[in-house]
Amino acid sequence: MLQVLAAVIKAGAAREHEILAEIRDAVLSFIHKMEPRGVMDTMLVSRVQILYIRSLLSRSPELHSIKVPPVERFLERANTAHSRNCSRGSSPGRSPGRYDYDASSDRIDGHVRGFRVNIKQGKKSKFSSIVLKLRGIDEETWKQHVTGGKLRELTEEARNFAIGNKSLAALFVHTPAGELQRQIRAWLAEKFDFLSVTGGDGSGVSGQLELISTAIIDGWMAGLGVPQHPSTDSLGQLLSEYTKLLYTSQLQHLKDVAGTLATEEAENLASVTRLRSALESVEHKRRKILQQVRTDIALLTKEQGGSPLRNPLTSAEDGRLASLISLDYILRQVEDIEKETSHKSINITKKKALLGALDELLGRMPSLLSIDHPCAQKNIEEARKKVENLHELNELTPGPKHSLDEVAQWSVLQFNTGSTTPFVIKCGATLNLELVVKGQAKLQDKSGNEIVAIVPKPAVLTNLSLEEIKQILSQLPEDLCQLALARTADGTRARYSRLYKTLAIRVPSMKNSVGELEKDALPRDVVNPSTPSIKSAQLQIKTESDNTSDVYQ
Repeated sequence: MLQVLAAVIKAGAAREHEILAEIRDAVLSFIHKMEPRGVMDTMLVSRVQILYIRSLLSRSPELHSIKVPPVERFLERANTAHSRNCSRGSSPGRSPGRYDYDASSDRIDGHVRGFRVNIKQGKKSKFSSIVLKLRGIDEETWKQHVTGGKLRELTEEARNFAIGNKSLAALFVHTPAGELQRQIRAWLAEKFDFLSVTGGDGSGVSGQLELISTAIIDGWMAGLGVPQHPSTDSLGQLLSEYTKLLYTSQLQHLKDVAGTLATEEAENLASVTRLRSALESVEHKRRKILQQVRTDIALLTKEQGGSPLRNPLTSAEDGRLASLISLDYILRQVEDIEKETSHKSINITKKKALLGALDELLGRMPSLLSIDHPCAQKNIEEARKKVENLHELNELTPGPKHSLDEVAQWSVLQFNTGSTTPFVIKCGATLNLELVVKGQAKLQDKSGNEIVAIVPKPAVLTNLSLEEIKQILSQLPEDLCQLALARTADGTRARYSRLYKTLAIRVPSMKNSVGELEKDALPRDVVNPSTPSIKSAQLQIKTESDNTSDVYQ
């Protein structure tokens, strides 16, 4: 994995961001797994962590605008009066105090003693030159050897200073590497005059500043990648905090959007649909973020020193969404009822059923929030006025003769009683929602002549004798009439009611009115042994327009 990361780092800035994003979970999981063994290149770990944190900064203006102190706050000259009073003397190292990132103020607060840099101006000694010549050591080679040792010591001390220093980690994240090294060189040139004195070899001065600043940068980078048990390294801790801040910011933004939508009043079904869809979309995004939080490997657990994510409460928005769902159902039912008012006249039973449906919708008002009451009441009252203004047709009076030609669609039902030849009945509805049947007039008629008749509603047979019922049903096709007749008037009424419902339920425009028939208290069916019941008849039903059929028992 370390070889993979090293290869990724060498791939170039644009490409390395893309590759690291694809393998983010695997990389962070590997780093956390290998931390206890202490075998990783901490500078490489720091580089990877910094890239991941900077990818968060590019996605969040709030994170990008976090203030960090300048590099001068992390550096101080070792031979100053302040440093001499320190218990550590002039030896560079970590200070007891350090910056702590404060998420509430988006700043790094608190005073900290910086990394103490101890550089002394080398003085040329004639005695040391003579000794080196006597030993046969080249003076320039010796000078490079001494300089290399001091740089290694400086790097190690810088590394110790950076371990667990989350404030320094923030400085690295928010400052480009080249800019950070330039600022360190400028501070060195200002604090150590002998490094900035121009001499005969100007390149030597520039070279010293470059070597010292690089040693400090390398030491800090190596220290920032050192894990701190039981937590991870300082950059990993910063990655966890910044990730939580990003998630919190996203959740708060969604809450603000949902809060705005939850206070918007709905006027009609279109606005209800729009508001409901928008709130459901926000809720879906919120759940998706919470799922990411539960699976994000970058977030530290409580045992690792991580803090819980602040999830804004959404009870008000959830309540409005539930209210809009109920309001959506009410308005859609109202819309269906208003479609029934497209005719100028309607029978009494149908009108009563529509008004009862509106009363039922009014009973659903407690499921709505107060903000949705005006919309529901307005639409229900408008639909009620339309229904009440419809002209009523008498139940016993069939519709006009020409209405039989206005049947738009016929449904075909085949009855098979088992004792007689199967017969076919076609059923449909007029514009006034009257049930119409078409079938063979007589059982033994082979001519194929069909009659079309309006089927009386079951209520018409109330309180009639068996003979009176037979007279009314004689207008229907004979095979259908025989299927409806029973031994007694009560039995016939019960059988006819079920037969009417069987026919009406197959007509799309009459499905809503079938429920009203179930409310009528009719006597139980008295079965005539000599006549097959509708319950035992097998029905093969199909609609002429789609050529599909179903068998009903």
